[in-house]
Amino acid sequence: MKKNFVVGMDISSFPSLEKQGLTVFKGDYDLLKVLKAHGVTHIRLRLFVDPYSESREPYGGGNNDLETTIKFAKRVQNGGLKLLLDFHYSDFWADPGKQFTPKSWAKFNFIQLVNIIYNYTKQVLLTFKIEGIDLDLIQTGNEITNGMLWPVGKLYEGSKEIEGGFERVAEFLSKAIYASKEIYPHAKNIIHLDRGGDMNLYQTWFKKINQLGVIYDIIGLSYYPYWHGSLEDLKANILQIKKSFSKEVMIMETSYAYTDNIDGSPLVMTTDKLVKKQDWPPYPFTLDGQKAFLSDLLNLAKETEIDGLFYWEPVWLKLPGDTWATKAGREYIKETHKTDGNEWANQALFTQQGEVNPALKLFKDLKGV
Repeated sequence: MKKNFVVGMDISSFPSLEKQGLTVFKGDYDLLKVLKAHGVTHIRLRLFVDPYSESREPYGGGNNDLETTIKFAKRVQNGGLKLLLDFHYSDFWADPGKQFTPKSWAKFNFIQLVNIIYNYTKQVLLTFKIEGIDLDLIQTGNEITNGMLWPVGKLYEGSKEIEGGFERVAEFLSKAIYASKEIYPHAKNIIHLDRGGDMNLYQTWFKKINQLGVIYDIIGLSYYPYWHGSLEDLKANILQIKKSFSKEVMIMETSYAYTDNIDGSPLVMTTDKLVKKQDWPPYPFTLDGQKAFLSDLLNLAKETEIDGLFYWEPVWLKLPGDTWATKAGREYIKETHKTDGNEWANQALFTQQGEVNPALKLFKDLKGV
């Protein structure tokens, strides 16, 4: 493993859980100390632009607005951990299936959006700087496989590439990265896609972006084995990325289920939801299965000499009333067919009783703490 290998966790939902009365961590229990003691070096925090409806109903999913993120970032920094700020450039969840332009930006054209993304990025980072917060890593966009700031910055409609899409996205990224370098010149910039096992995607996407002159530091991948191919696919893609682009590579999101049931929660992944792909993934949804998957993934990280790995939402435990998206939030992202609740609780690295899963201890061994 590289000497400065980044061991990261995205725990963006945690302040909201605390606010709602999470009680499994009692007394003087300090989650940040526990994570640091297990080898964690970085915390990744997402940032939504305005995660509230026009009548100020919260969207859920942590309600990660600027005030919330600043406040928690200070705690993280005071806890001796480094920070990654993840700009979603949307009022709520942004991923390959949804990259909705923030409500207050929706009527602007491409040229105006170029100026807005620069000014917004710069102003946010100035606020962090003024508050005395250092940022080690900055992610300009979240899983932007199909672009950002839709419809202007959308790349594909179905399998058909949208004319001028990559040129517009390249301009958005360049302005965002330029703003970040003005305020945090030492921070490394990440461009993040999903489908970590898809070699063709990464070769096509980053060749286009590089040809359009976007300057960045790190290629970030999401890798969820339920959807993104086998570990062999991931390994082949990482090795080809390193050969083709000479960039640092990090896995920005990963997770694995440790149980098939969390007291009736509408979980995003259970055994009966797995698409039949022969014997993949070859790990049961148990504590031992979660540990086995993560052990193999960390070994792959070591073999391919990547620069870091982030686990997504390891402390998002089920809490009555907590939800990945409220009714208002589901309306904003046009997913009203889904229900509320915590879809991710069985992916955590802690049990519902707050006990550390065996998988988390692997990071402790990795960093030798």
